[in-house]
Amino acid sequence: MLVKDFITKEIPVLKSFDTGDYALTLMDDFKQKQLPLVEGSVYKALISEKDLLALDNPFVPLQNLVPKRENAPFLFPDQSVLDALAHIVRQQVSLLPVSNTKGEYLGVITLETLSKELSELCGAETAGSAIVLELRATDYALSDIVRILESNQAHLLSMLTKPQSETGKILLLLKIDLEDASPVIRSFERFNYTVLYYFMKQGMIDDMLQQRVNELFFYMNI
Repeated sequence: MLVKDFITKEIPVLKSFDTGDYALTLMDDFKQKQLPLVEGSVYKALISEKDLLALDNPFVPLQNLVPKRENAPFLFPDQSVLDALAHIVRQQVSLLPVSNTKGEYLGVITLETLSKELSELCGAETAGSAIVLELRATDYALSDIVRILESNQAHLLSMLTKPQSETGKILLLLKIDLEDASPVIRSFERFNYTVLYYFMKQGMIDDMLQQRVNELFFYMNI
């Protein structure tokens, strides 16, 4: 899955002769914090609401805000969606323009689109259970984990990992196709895996545990 598969042109673009006041109105209408600035067919800059609000005179043309091309964040259409997500998080924006090697504007890819795609990839809406394991990086072996799952007639639907730099351990979020994960959890514990959290249709989770898992999901960018 590449960036080109998720490009949209539904987000409006700005022109250098547009004013900051007009740009703020457009951002408010389309509920965006950033909009691309395009001249002809060429992408020039990503204009942010923050920069516009800092203007002494909101009625000046946007050409005064246009940075050099190398300072304007963008994606190439043949980059992966994971690479796109990393760039959006790093830039702290809700969308990024997409342009080709000639600098021609192709559209944008949004965080909302990526979130929906990653949700499908992770099987977030698929029936089943979720288990979070904590283990040392040196103890991680996918073949062992799959073997434990299959011994309990469970199948791995998706898996996410997050390194813990403070402890040197990693967190594994496993989505499996069993609604009752009790046998799988017991097997993991029998093989000395640390089961931090689990979610299953028959399970009960208190508010504090739910909050901790929500934080985990956030940092895993689900």
